[in-house]
Amino acid sequence: MERKTDWKRRALLAGGALSIYGWVKGAPYLASLSRPDFAFEDIPDLPPFRRLQGARASTPGAAIFAGLDMGEAEADVNNELEQFVRTNPCAAFFGEGATDTVPVAMFSDFACPICRVMDDRLTDLEESDPATFHIVRHQLPLLGVASATASRAVLAADLQGRYRDMHARLIRSPAVTDESYIAAIAENLDLDADRLLEDMRSDAIERRLGLTAAIADVFGFIGTPAFAVGRTVFMGSIPTGALRKLIAEEVRNPCLID
Repeated sequence: MERKTDWKRRALLAGGALSIYGWVKGAPYLASLSRPDFAFEDIPDLPPFRRLQGARASTPGAAIFAGLDMGEAEADVNNELEQFVRTNPCAAFFGEGATDTVPVAMFSDFACPICRVMDDRLTDLEESDPATFHIVRHQLPLLGVASATASRAVLAADLQGRYRDMHARLIRSPAVTDESYIAAIAENLDLDADRLLEDMRSDAIERRLGLTAAIADVFGFIGTPAFAVGRTVFMGSIPTGALRKLIAEEVRNPCLID
């Protein structure tokens, strides 16, 4: 009980009300996932995607960054990315190119404890049955500066092939805002620290985070964790058994990538 209270306090202080809302609103929906069958509904204008029916597990069109001041150039980029998501939703979620296994996109925030639980469940499931699906991780930092810094760090580490190593270190550090600390971790992991810090500020990382934000905006991911399992989207935590079954459903109904 104390851990949950502490998390809620940190989340609210960091501006995490959206994630708490998504978690609480999804509770009746999550309980429904113990039923033997799933029920789906198509998402208008976003084929082939559908959502799991339930207590508004995701809210289409929720504008996460509505009201934020931005320049004309930045607004143009955001509009471009949103249009890309609407035109190429599968590629936006999972990247370009065909795949032989079910793609599972996970949207997470370093300050979100449920994200850690679901990341462990996905990782364990992938290790037990690697031929069935693969994970595509998206960083959606909604909970403040520390989340944004950690997100940039893991994406920069990914450019050196060390995403999971950096992620494992930063997930244990709840308040990462100092780049010198990031550099020390990078050196400890035998990464090129100077390159990592430079990449964290690069246009490539900015665009990657922008694309994730655009996906979240279009599909109504108002909190974390959020998922696209094949062509099925939802928010919140589900049991490993339900996750396994949903992946099996998507083997028959894959999100095909041209």
